Amino acid sequence: MGLFDALFGRKPKSNVEMLDDQIWLSIDAKFDGVRNQLQNQMGSSAVLLIAHFDDTLERLLDIVNGFQGKTSVQAILVDDLSSDFVNRLNINESDKIDLIVAERHPLPAEDKKVIQFAESLPCRCRLSYHLSMEDPVLKAFAGDHVKNILKMIGMMPNEAISSTLVSRRIKAALKKIEAKSFDNSAARSAAEWLELNMPRS
Repeated sequence: MGLFDALFGRKPKSNVEMLDDQIWLSIDAKFDGVRNQLQNQMGSSAVLLIAHFDDTLERLLDIVNGFQGKTSVQAILVDDLSSDFVNRLNINESDKIDLIVAERHPLPAEDKKVIQFAESLPCRCRLSYHLSMEDPVLKAFAGDHVKNILKMIGMMPNEAISSTLVSRRIKAALKKIEAKSFDNSAARSAAEWLELNMPRS
């Protein structure tokens, strides 16, 4: 152990590979992106399609039902991720799992539950997010003008923006939403959550 590690401690190596957010223009393009990532994944023992809200879960279940590959694929809500669920997956240290999340929760603390789950897994995993400029959470801070700018600079409906800078901006915006929220009432969709838990402007 080096002097720096002895003084400050060594951060344990994570089993989670975090990919940059994939930002799409439309909700339909986002789910097409999730479907394509699922179809093109290689070497994974299992793939979990993850949603925060019921309306998104329904779209993910449609993708699972249409999947014809041999990989084990399940769609699940974040609140249903648990140690019991991990046991049912029957995974071990040599496995690799893809976690594909189809939305951000307005509250960063809720979003972190996915990372905490991933870090609790006994195997390596890759975590990716697919978002849309039409998602209620992104519209809450970006608005239609950002979507229009992306179209003006030539972004195509079937393309995604992927950058560390964009991911950081999204996380910063979520902190602003969190600061304004006054509750965390359950909701069926992100739009309903924002209506229930954010002050009306």
